[in-house]
Amino acid sequence: MPGPTVEPFLPQHASTSDLARWCEISREGQSELSGSSPQPFALAERLLATDTPAVSRWAARGGEGAPLDGVAELLPQPRDPRLGFLRLFVTPPARRLGLGSALLERATHEARTIGVDRGQGTVLAGPPGEPFAATCPDLRVLLRLERQEQRLDQEAVLRRCRALAVCPDSRYKLTHWRGAAPARLIASFGRVMGHVLDAPGADLQLAPRAWDAAAVRDWEARMTAGGQRLKVCAAVYPPSGDVVAATVTTVPTDGGAVADQHDTAVLPEHRRRGLARWIKAEQTLSLHRLFPGVRAVAGTLNQRNLPMLAVNRTVGYRRVRERLLVETVPHP
Repeated sequence: MPGPTVEPFLPQHASTSDLARWCEISREGQSELSGSSPQPFALAERLLATDTPAVSRWAARGGEGAPLDGVAELLPQPRDPRLGFLRLFVTPPARRLGLGSALLERATHEARTIGVDRGQGTVLAGPPGEPFAATCPDLRVLLRLERQEQRLDQEAVLRRCRALAVCPDSRYKLTHWRGAAPARLIASFGRVMGHVLDAPGADLQLAPRAWDAAAVRDWEARMTAGGQRLKVCAAVYPPSGDVVAATVTTVPTDGGAVADQHDTAVLPEHRRRGLARWIKAEQTLSLHRLFPGVRAVAGTLNQRNLPMLAVNRTVGYRRVRERLLVETVPHP
């Protein structure tokens, strides 16, 4: 019986049906992992409009002429060119038939040829993801991550956030913005974002970076590159006029019903005053008011980040799944 076949996937040269199928598998896999993902047509538009030769992509079939049932892409990380992040998804009916292993073998070989000597990825805890990852040589689990969801279509969640949307200290003021940060706040917002790395395990996922005005604008451009709408809620300390706490969410423009919760950070000298809880509750209410089509917010937290886990539970997030950040070193 013929085995799986793996071929390079070049969006600009793929047939219309293969492009649609590749994007659908990617969307379903990403949604299973993180709870949100771009719609297939939006992903296809993005792939066709962006020429990224550094990103390698593949498609797997159960045999010659069979439909696509597996996809993978290897993304070298700008913060470390020797580190690659692998996304690999196989449709549920085609799992345990060798497609995932074939894609992984191809990606590992490609990693060697382009100088990537460490590979990272995320898999769902439990079957089928964790047992599949365990078959990879030299694999180690870096972090256990909790995927969470906050329902905006549940009155109990909104009622809880209304009760919490009260400034814990009259010295602070609230501000919101969509898209680019106001010029007068960009420097202090950048300082707050620099403290995202204070969270447990953040150094395993992010590299230290500058957060000056130019870096903030670059970050904003990348956060909205796929058409996402960037929404920030922040606490300002009036004596200085500076942002001292902020939380970041992106909202899909393609009709998706799930927004993504990204980073929340508070300057060290302003912690333990209830600011994170306050701005996250206010962010929830603002999202519900401004984007009625969004029914939920999805986020992922390191299970060792106990303070933020407690904040999220307070504002109505609940645990949905657990996933693992894993790293493997390819054999020479």
